[in-house]
Amino acid sequence: MDKRFEEIEHTADLAIRVYGRDMRELFANAAHAMFALMAEPSVEEPAREREVSLEAMDYESLLVDWLNELIYLHEVEGETYSQFAIETISPEKLKAHVTGGPTKSKTKAIKAATFHDLAIKETANGLVATIVFDV
Repeated sequence: MDKRFEEIEHTADLAIRVYGRDMRELFANAAHAMFALMAEPSVEEPAREREVSLEAMDYESLLVDWLNELIYLHEVEGETYSQFAIETISPEKLKAHVTGGPTKSKTKAIKAATFHDLAIKETANGLVATIVFDV
């Protein structure tokens, strides 16, 4: 799949459509899209890796929790992530390693991923998700 994501029109908040051949790629592309829109990493300092482990009740909840955990880490640690290795994923669990570095500059202030219009759908080319962010 060539296209990772696209920004889509939304009246008040920020919305994206994310693509992936499978859930791992969809979740990684969602994280990539969010950071591509909100911050630029510093390339001068060495990369830092963090482990993220989450539990939820379904893929949609897991996707929102995943993105919100990354927003939390971004804010608390002052880091912007650019590599997302999803090790395990099921409707109830996610374990991943994210790699990035200090945030060089912020471009958009994303407060949270929301459940508004959230849907993960199967298509002939793989999976697609629409995600709305509170800004």
